[in-house]
Amino acid sequence: MARTEVERLIRDSGQPREITFVELFFDLAIIFALMQLSRRFLHDFGWENSLQTLVLLAAVWWLWVGAARTTDWLDPDEPFVQRIVIGMMFAGLVAAAAVPEAFGEHGIVFAGANVAAHLVRHLSIVAVLHGHPPAARSARAATWFGATAPLWIAGAFLPATPRLALWSVAVALDYVGVGIGWRVPGLPLLREQHLRVQGDHFAERHRQVFIIALGEVVLASGIALSKTDLDIVRVGAFALAFAIAGLMARAFFLPRGLPLRDALDRRPASAAIRASYTYLIMVVGIVVTAMGAEILISEPLGEARAVWSAAVLAGPFLYLAGRALYARALFQRRPWRAGVGMLVIAAVSPAMVRLPPLAVGGAVGAVLIGVVLSYGRIGPEPVRAGTPLERLTRKRKDPRELSAYELFFDLAMIFALARVSQRALADLSLVNVAESLVLLAAIYWVWVATAWSTDWFNPDEPRLQRLIIVIMFAGLLMAAAVPTAFGDHGLLFAGAYAGIHIVRGLVLVPVLRGSPLQARSARVLVWFSVSAVLWLVGAFLPVPGRLALWAAAIVVDGASAWFGWPVPKLRAPSAHLKVIGDHIAERYRQIHIIALGALVVLSGQAYSSAGFDYVRTLAFAVAFASATVMLWNYFLPSGRDLGTAVNTGAPRIAVAAAYCHGIMVAGTVAVAVGAELTIRQPLGRANAVWSLVIMGGIALHIVGRTLLGVVLYGVHRPWRGTLALLVIAGMAPGLLRAPPLVVALATVVVAFLLTLSYRNVVVPAQQPGP
Repeated sequence: MARTEVERLIRDSGQPREITFVELFFDLAIIFALMQLSRRFLHDFGWENSLQTLVLLAAVWWLWVGAARTTDWLDPDEPFVQRIVIGMMFAGLVAAAAVPEAFGEHGIVFAGANVAAHLVRHLSIVAVLHGHPPAARSARAATWFGATAPLWIAGAFLPATPRLALWSVAVALDYVGVGIGWRVPGLPLLREQHLRVQGDHFAERHRQVFIIALGEVVLASGIALSKTDLDIVRVGAFALAFAIAGLMARAFFLPRGLPLRDALDRRPASAAIRASYTYLIMVVGIVVTAMGAEILISEPLGEARAVWSAAVLAGPFLYLAGRALYARALFQRRPWRAGVGMLVIAAVSPAMVRLPPLAVGGAVGAVLIGVVLSYGRIGPEPVRAGTPLERLTRKRKDPRELSAYELFFDLAMIFALARVSQRALADLSLVNVAESLVLLAAIYWVWVATAWSTDWFNPDEPRLQRLIIVIMFAGLLMAAAVPTAFGDHGLLFAGAYAGIHIVRGLVLVPVLRGSPLQARSARVLVWFSVSAVLWLVGAFLPVPGRLALWAAAIVVDGASAWFGWPVPKLRAPSAHLKVIGDHIAERYRQIHIIALGALVVLSGQAYSSAGFDYVRTLAFAVAFASATVMLWNYFLPSGRDLGTAVNTGAPRIAVAAAYCHGIMVAGTVAVAVGAELTIRQPLGRANAVWSLVIMGGIALHIVGRTLLGVVLYGVHRPWRGTLALLVIAGMAPGLLRAPPLVVALATVVVAFLLTLSYRNVVVPAQQPGP
């Protein structure tokens, strides 16, 4: 029987449970929220501030849980559900921006955004799905959130201490409400099946947000490193913080053979609630770990302070506590390994107060290594059949499913893109913009080469996983050097770039001995070795020569990929240059969304520091609208499949897709620069350079999107994108004399109209690429 339009909103149990693009976009907002909370912890180590921050963190986490449940019960591919998720995301970002002064002058902003996110979501579902089970569930949830709303709002007008008391009661009731199935006197209890979640989807959402939360540790560590002189001690401290984050990630996936999805499907509906509770404790540990990482990198050999030592120790301790409760509550296991780790941390704590942060971090790292190694033989071993060559070249079962390592690696791009954006913002001269574009191209090409490596080879092979982590670390060093890459740290940037490509080749080529694929990797290594010389020589030249040589190196890298890395006497069939279309398409989509996530994070930071007046709130809303429109524009018209285009085209189609996505990423970085300018001075004096940057970002994204349609989908008359570009060009003379907010608003309206024009486009059968 055909489902009605309303019934289609309800997620069918037989639907695929993959994480959709709008869910990933929403989850990236958690990075900004966790950054704000980590800095709030760092600002004041007192008990009152710590309790206040914990209450704020609990409220932010419950916003995420609410969104995850919404997309588990409703179909996230439906526009109505997507609008709910995007609305919740905007409210969550406003709440996160208010975190620093949530117990000060911006309490009503945090409380209002938090209440609105929950009530609008549930009341919208009640209105649209009236008469269906989701409406009954949301009506009860709205009753509970409506009951706590007065506590949130009233608390916002009270001094800090009574506000903390009221908000603590409110957040406790929010947690209790879902825990008891949102029982309401006079209404029948909800049935068990109406409270259940789909185990595979809900587990995947929790896995994804955990990895993204760990990405915040990496981001906070990178920001702290970039503010230093990048001396050997601080780079070592950064390596230690990075290792701690990696060990926490490794411990999360151990022991093997205990998937959360099975526990959720076998156990009562309350198991999902317990999962969210225990994840909260782990997330608290991650936030505190990020705070400790900043101390560790900023003051590695600083004086011994008890509060610093406690900050470095507390994060991993809380994480292990959450990990232990998770194992006990979901799998009924006795988590003695995590417990022993906690006891060891507690036992060494008195001695740690006399040591500098670097030594304390080293002790924490040693404890985490012990915990991870103790899990080594627990659970079924991964498949090891075959030679190292066979394991490395074994294809994945589901090409569209990206590994945790790939997501973790891609999150580092948020830090890298943020550094490039900040560099461009500091000086909008043509020379600095050109330098920033060269650095951006280098960072992006590291990502492209790594994405192709995980496409050509098995990302579940430990050798490749270790290589991904090493490349990620070197890429973060590149990003940290971005502000002074054309100054004192040019050699660090160039050395990291060259080292990434050469080390990757030196690791892979020997393993591929005896395989026809060895010639391909050897050819790639030869060409990257050529560009490495240009990078390293350029690092010793003055700025003009360095810029010229590095630009030439980028051209060499990009052109050699287009021509298949030709090397005399090292021939390989063109088939060996093909990528798996479904996989590489997912990677391109993911990096596009992550670039938009960087835009949202930077806009949120600017909004939080600039203030919460109506004009700046409008400017932030315009920046968020820009990111949302660019997201939807990318996926329209529906019916086109990038994976099919890559699979049916020549090998260089994947290279062309990389070029097009690189242009869109560059446009997103420019939009981020323009967003910060707009939020800081929305009605400031007209500035022609500022106006060109604001318009240029959206225009560059439209160029990349239009070229993608022409090159990959065979669009012969791309009139929509061309018309949008002409409209922006036509408006430019007038907008050069307008304040930033007017420029941004006019430009995003053009992008919005372009997106609307794609909605009703009928896509013909997929055509092979040229």
